[in-house]
Amino acid sequence: MGLALLCVAGAALCSGGAIVVQALAMRRMPVDSRLDVALVGGLARNRTYLAALVLVASGFILSFLALQTLPLFVVQAGRASSLAVAAILSVLVLGARLRWTDWLGLSGLAVGLVLLASSVDPRPAVPVSTSTLWWVLALTIAVLATTALVALGPPTPVRGLVLAVLAGLSFGVLALGARTATSWTPVDLVTNPVIWCAGACGALGLAASAIALRRAPVVPVTALMVGTETVTGAALGLLFAGDRTAEGTGGAAAAGFALVLAGALVVARFGASEGDR
Repeated sequence: MGLALLCVAGAALCSGGAIVVQALAMRRMPVDSRLDVALVGGLARNRTYLAALVLVASGFILSFLALQTLPLFVVQAGRASSLAVAAILSVLVLGARLRWTDWLGLSGLAVGLVLLASSVDPRPAVPVSTSTLWWVLALTIAVLATTALVALGPPTPVRGLVLAVLAGLSFGVLALGARTATSWTPVDLVTNPVIWCAGACGALGLAASAIALRRAPVVPVTALMVGTETVTGAALGLLFAGDRTAEGTGGAAAAGFALVLAGALVVARFGASEGDR
């Protein structure tokens, strides 16, 4: 289990770094960037954004390794610490400033993660049922349609924040696919509908987060995206993957999860007045 927790920590570092690198890359894109071929082409030629994708892929691989034994609510909450990484890097790279309340939020994140680590009940995920498949498919279609509508609308900061939430939902579905996949052979990947939904949501999440980072400040976007991904992933794991806490640690897990989310919300406040985008 110790190795899995180290993978979670590495995934958080990669994800937090990727967010800031993505923000740097998106500064070179037009403010009115939309979800279209021009955006994809521009990002494909942007070396900074490609470097961010390498970090994203590394974070996903580490998360996948952790999900082989750890429940989704632990891995997702651990990945929520990427907000702390992004906040600190935003100070160093983007010129943002942290207040004492932000350090308080980061401390809450740390304490929450320790409580969650103490509540882990390592076990493999349960097989995906037919009803689970339909729920995942419906959620995927809903997120795809909503993201398309928001991304094609006027390039306002509010829409940027909504896109951050939608990106978090997409990454939550991706996490469920990684948690419930029993095999990653080419045949199983092609024939597993949940993997198809997870892949589509992963690509959608990358596109939505890229646009969100161009339309709204980095840290609020990160907080909304990470917070939504954490809650969505945890809920999907409990509902569909058979995730449970260790016996007698339900209270510690609930407190830890609440601290992680509260810390994320507190840190999000410091980006609300951030002028640098």
